[in-house]
Amino acid sequence: MIAMNVLLSLGSAVKIGYKKGTALHEQKTCYLMMDGECNAGCLYCIRATNKNKLSRIPWYSYDLEELIPNIESKFERICIQSVNHNNLVSEIKEIISNFSNSIPISVSISLKDYKGIEKLYGHADKIGIGLDCARKDIFEKVKPYYKWDKTWESLEKVSEIFGDYNVICHLICGLGETEQDMISTFQKLFNFGVYPSLFSFTPIKGTKHEKVHQPNIESYRRLQLAHYLITSNIRTYEDMTFQEGKVLFDNHDLSYIREEVFITRGCPSCDRPFYNESPKGTIYNYPNKKMVDLIEIKTNMINHKIY
Repeated sequence: MIAMNVLLSLGSAVKIGYKKGTALHEQKTCYLMMDGECNAGCLYCIRATNKNKLSRIPWYSYDLEELIPNIESKFERICIQSVNHNNLVSEIKEIISNFSNSIPISVSISLKDYKGIEKLYGHADKIGIGLDCARKDIFEKVKPYYKWDKTWESLEKVSEIFGDYNVICHLICGLGETEQDMISTFQKLFNFGVYPSLFSFTPIKGTKHEKVHQPNIESYRRLQLAHYLITSNIRTYEDMTFQEGKVLFDNHDLSYIREEVFITRGCPSCDRPFYNESPKGTIYNYPNKKMVDLIEIKTNMINHKIY
């Protein structure tokens, strides 16, 4: 094995005993991140200026060989977060090659050009791609390193390589889109055989979006229900009703409110605990069903506080 350092998320480090802390959730996925600088410079992301942080989570550098036995014995899945630099795909493949076949591996990746990603086929079973934005004008503003049309083209092609719903597309609510924009994007991706995964925008100090507010929680709950209805083949975007960009649900839609609607929904075992928010405040994506305050959420939605 070639000596290699990777970054380990705080929650992952706590679970394997490398950092002290009280775990509020029994984390199922181990989150690793490539070492090195990222040259993408997305306006809402801290990674380009602070390599030891992603979203609100601190990350810590460890020798990969030292980590492997603990990771494979304590987690159900590994998720490798990429950073954009030269030889990206080759480096990810090198990281994966050090693990046994006993644990499935996801790779979260954004590339300017997705040529070469087929090299990961057979090594990673799930590929996450960060479209992030539901509209082209927002994408071009906040992700200037990437190309909107190229990313959509790549989502379809990568899905053809890895198979239906083995490609996960990350989307961020709160960048200026409407609910209708986001729900339309859910449907378009799902039609491609790509699974949409929803996250909340998180303002991070030191980024150009540090003063932008998180999305309205009532709006986010509407999006979570719409996401569930679409990805469960219950409703489609085309038969939903919208008013001034907001989705309107009928009683039949509301009957599907349940805990799994409001948890992190992406790869199997994906939980990303408190990636979007502090556990002391409003939870956007719950890491498990037991933590969902379903009575309050359901009461708010049925009483039309969300309309």
